[in-house]
Amino acid sequence: MGALSIHLDSVKESPRRFHLVSETGWWEEAREVLPEPEVVLCTPFALNLSGYRLGARLLFRGEVSGAVELLCGRCAEPYTHEFREPLELLLEPALDRGDGSKPGIELDADDASLGRYAGDELDFEPVLRDILVLAWPMQPRCVEGCLGLCPVCGTNQNLAPCSCDASDRSRPLATLGRLLDQSKRNRG
Repeated sequence: MGALSIHLDSVKESPRRFHLVSETGWWEEAREVLPEPEVVLCTPFALNLSGYRLGARLLFRGEVSGAVELLCGRCAEPYTHEFREPLELLLEPALDRGDGSKPGIELDADDASLGRYAGDELDFEPVLRDILVLAWPMQPRCVEGCLGLCPVCGTNQNLAPCSCDASDRSRPLATLGRLLDQSKRNRG
């Protein structure tokens, strides 16, 4: 049984707490499907869940947490990005289709809060991976008001103001234009 697995017999009719923590090997495999596979893990991902039976159905509620080091999309500085994502998952027993359905959890393609389970072990690895993919920041920022890099000189404006002409800042390719003009003058 893996670190992100729960034995089906341990889920009872009264709520029970489960604390599952990812291992380094899981992270090495999981980060290959993430938008930035070179990301460094700062804090292992954990699922803190309360789970119980509703007849043959299983209900899990809780939170996914963990932290990785990302590069800010504005200033290109590394920062620690913390994930705190809620999780609510209702699982129904998978129908025996006679096709050798694999044991574990299979999420509904249309609704990530619904799924089916089979076998006597609930593997939360695919659930955690799906949550990370959906919660991954499209534009990572070290802080909400990050000033970013000056488009003219490249100075990190969070650390120090630059002395670039304000009119050049509104034209991010102004420096390239000046270099092109200079190149034409040198040839001619």
